[in-house]
This record gives sequence, structure tokens and C-alpha cells, in this order.
Amino acid sequence: MSAQTDRDRILILILGALMAFGPLSIDLYLPSFPLIAARFSVSPARVELSLASFFIGLALGQLLYGPLSDRLGRRPTVLLGLSIYAIASMACAFAQSLEFLIIARFIQAIGACGGIVVTRAVVLD
Repeated sequence: MSAQTDRDRILILILGALMAFGPLSIDLYLPSFPLIAARFSVSPARVELSLASFFIGLALGQLLYGPLSDRLGRRPTVLLGLSIYAIASMACAFAQSLEFLIIARFIQAIGACGGIVVTRAVVLD
């Protein structure tokens, strides 16, 4: 195999992983609703607000990262998104209230958008 083929395969794996942050952040989170509701002593319906805030962040973040990736470049934009995602994920893990979790999930979604938007842009490039 040529070096170019190996780089293409690695790029495809990286892009696939970046694209998965958003969906994984939703699918892995859903089964924990009852535990989160019990932890914060709220109804599961209130916990659903954290999912709604994630979807709102996912939608708004895409509007942010498109122009940002055109201006700053693909790599800095992905690194920014991954950094935001990692910090917000830590905030979610250490949330002491449901309200804080809802805000952290919104910010986490904004970070997850970086990979989603840049992946699409790289494929189109």
C-alpha cells in the first residue's frame, strides 16, 4: 500500500470519529435519565430539558462553525470544538444541579458541532 492510501484511511477514521461525537453524546446519555432524575430529585420530564438544550446547542453551533472553519481553517476549528466538548463534558460529570447540567449540555453540543461541521467541509473539499 502506498503512503497516500494509509493517510486516506487514517483521515476517514478520524473524520468518522469526529462525526460521531454528537450522536454518541445523545445515545449514550439517554439510558441515564432515571439515574439523573434520582440524583437531582427531579422528574424525568425535567431531565429531558438537558436533551432539548443539547439539540438547541447542536443546531446553533453549526451556524457558528461553518464561517469559523472558513476563516480560521479546519484544524484550529476542530481543536476548538474538541476543547469545548471536553471541558463541557467534565462540567456535566461534576454538575451539582440540573440547571447546571442543562447549561453544560448546551455548551457540550456547541463543542460537538466542530467535528460535525468540519467533517462535512473536509469531505466537500
